[in-house]
Amino acid sequence: MQPTPWYKNFWPWFLIFFPLAAIIGCITLIITAVGNGPDMVVDDYYKKGKAINLELTKFEKAKALFLHGKLNVTNERASFAFTKGDYSNVHALKLSFYHRTIKAHDFEATLTPNANKEFTALLDNYTPGTYSVFIEPVDGSWKLKENITLPTEQPLLVTPNYK
Repeated sequence: MQPTPWYKNFWPWFLIFFPLAAIIGCITLIITAVGNGPDMVVDDYYKKGKAINLELTKFEKAKALFLHGKLNVTNERASFAFTKGDYSNVHALKLSFYHRTIKAHDFEATLTPNANKEFTALLDNYTPGTYSVFIEPVDGSWKLKENITLPTEQPLLVTPNYK
């Protein structure tokens, strides 16, 4: 009786399966990790630090102007109305929405004044979730920041802070 070749037996394939599965799993994880890198890594830390200091002066300028307002974001419309402060030189506002974790969900809107002294804009489709919203004039001289969960049911009071 002649012995059967090794490739026709169960045990060699059983012993090969687990190391092969581990190798395939590692390759899959490496490809996934390389293809989905983090969005928050910064190349030039010094330049980013200087930009952060510049941003803080913009928040301080908003505080000095006593700027306060109400922000309302619905499914298709964003509106902002000043309740306090010197906003006489503001001709349009830029709203920047930054998603907490997914950069692809970030979006911006330019708000223009209407007859009710309210700044409004129509919004494209966005993904509901928690965002950090930055409100600033088009010239970028000051900046307000607030955290918001979209869409909102009621207007959000925005005050000069940089939490």
